[in-house]
Amino acid sequence: MKRTRKIITLIMLIAILVMSLGINTSNAAVTIANNATNRTVPITRNVTGVTNKVNNTFGYTITPDTTYNGDKTVTNYPTTLSIPFTNVTPTSGTATQTVNLDFAGTTFSAVGDYRFKIKETSSTDENQYPKDTAEYYLYVSVRYADDNGTMVATVATQGIKNSTNDENNGGTKTAVVFTSQAQLTYITISKTVTGNMGDRNKYFEVPVTITGATGETYTVSGGSFQNNPTTVASGTQATIKIKHGETITIGKSGDIKQIPIGADYTVAENAETNYTTQIDAANQSSVSKETVSNPASNHTSIVNNYELSVLTGVFFSIMPYIILALFVLLLLLLVKRSSKRKE
Repeated sequence: MKRTRKIITLIMLIAILVMSLGINTSNAAVTIANNATNRTVPITRNVTGVTNKVNNTFGYTITPDTTYNGDKTVTNYPTTLSIPFTNVTPTSGTATQTVNLDFAGTTFSAVGDYRFKIKETSSTDENQYPKDTAEYYLYVSVRYADDNGTMVATVATQGIKNSTNDENNGGTKTAVVFTSQAQLTYITISKTVTGNMGDRNKYFEVPVTITGATGETYTVSGGSFQNNPTTVASGTQATIKIKHGETITIGKSGDIKQIPIGADYTVAENAETNYTTQIDAANQSSVSKETVSNPASNHTSIVNNYELSVLTGVFFSIMPYIILALFVLLLLLLVKRSSKRKE
């Protein structure tokens, strides 16, 4: 009997000691509440190299790192995320959107550190707005909040880019930012005037239409005509004036290209009396083509020729009469001179 009492007393003392140390002997899990603080990670998406409004949606997947998490389990975590761009106006060539990745409702089985990987997996128009290949590792810490074994989960607001090393192993946390440069292009138009009557200082009218996205505008640069338009609106015809030796660029502002790859454009030229027109080495006054990624393929060359034959036949047909007239004139001068001497 005494021995049994001693055993019971020992068990009670061990229980008191465990409670005093704040050790959780249960297998209780913790779920992040919808109103909890530190439950979100801001995810930012940048699109660089743009001057027009951006319309696109980027998609992401989120997966737990089971190797890092070990025996600890996590359920009800967010598996996908979308960052939509709807008529987003760029600033200094970059359009930006930020969406919070929310871990509310996620359940963690035990105290410890958890890791998730987020990567970009889709882009509505990947040809124009390519995906970013970067991967970020996100961390959630679950710790005891009190001596009663209450667990609290805290989501780190930054991640570690392209590295599985956590902070304890040389990893550096940074803001989660995905970025890619828009794939756009531009067109160029050059003018050459040929022929012995071709006026090298004459301006020729060239109507241009570029059909890109609705609402876009494309910068016009080059040439010497002062009243040329400074921009061309998508789907609207604009007329530029250009003379011999000049090249005009449409769809490029500084180093930023503006025309979507695959957009159609038409270049024509208003007829000029006495001049023949060749666009891209063909005897035509207009050309329609599709823009591509290589700017050299988007060059339109316009050649105007005005030629007149030299009237050599007429000159030689009257040559005998000119010689005869000069001979008669010379003879008259000699006679007149002789008469003066006799006097």
